[in-house]
Amino acid sequence: MSQQTCACPNCDCSVDDQAFEKAGQRFCCEACATGHADGSKDCGHGCSCG
Repeated sequence: MSQQTCACPNCDCSVDDQAFEKAGQRFCCEACATGHADGSKDCGHGCSCG
């Protein structure tokens, strides 16, 4: 099983079974999946992006 990388362009975290899926893409956390609407913030896996 290969590791996938978060679809967020500002994030290099790997996605896992807890990943958020949106529009056929997989994100490591809800913040990434929503495009960081609240600005730059830490996502659920500890990476800072936005």
